[in-house]
Amino acid sequence: MPFNATAWNAALDALDETAGAGKISFVGIHQSSGDPGTGLTAGGTEAIGGSPAYARLGATWGAASAGQKSNTNTFAFDVPAGTYAYFSLWNALTGNSGTQYLGFIPFGGTTPLKGFFSTDTNLANDTLFSIAHGMSNGDRVILYNVFSEVIPTGITEGTLYFVVGAATNTFQISTTLGGAAVDITALQGGEGFWQRVVPEVFASQGQITVAAGALILDATTM
Repeated sequence: MPFNATAWNAALDALDETAGAGKISFVGIHQSSGDPGTGLTAGGTEAIGGSPAYARLGATWGAASAGQKSNTNTFAFDVPAGTYAYFSLWNALTGNSGTQYLGFIPFGGTTPLKGFFSTDTNLANDTLFSIAHGMSNGDRVILYNVFSEVIPTGITEGTLYFVVGAATNTFQISTTLGGAAVDITALQGGEGFWQRVVPEVFASQGQITVAAGALILDATTM
């Protein structure tokens, strides 16, 4: 059920920190070991501990435009040693009991890349098609189903894969850097969605900073 830009903007503005119940008032940081997912509670592992100690930070959002909405404040998250890959979205400073968690945004670096993919009908190729995707071998990527379609068998939704076999309009995915392509054994649905992820690695205590306008809530795939 596609929506136009007016509906996209209305949906996003309903998530504004001033909108009441269900608002995105806080942003957190999750490790790369597993994405937070889209369940009622966040999966994966949120940052914890450190000195100064990690904490979710309050967020403010600008008005939605053209189906997108971005933060108007800046963030400086204190994090202990670890590898981090996701911003988690919350309506509470603490807690994960089924009412606080609202979604997540992958770390996208300075040039976020995302798009749709389809699969090669020849399963032996284990190849995904996405016109001018812009990714290179060694990039990290997560994949999801879209609408009511089912992600191809062999791919685990939300897993952080490595790109291998990249060409202008095609790529493969692997569970290891430079490793063998994931074996796609059944097509299931006709299309999926991919997004590049750029993890940040800290060998010791550090800080993840986010500029105003860098976190994008995007409704254009609705």
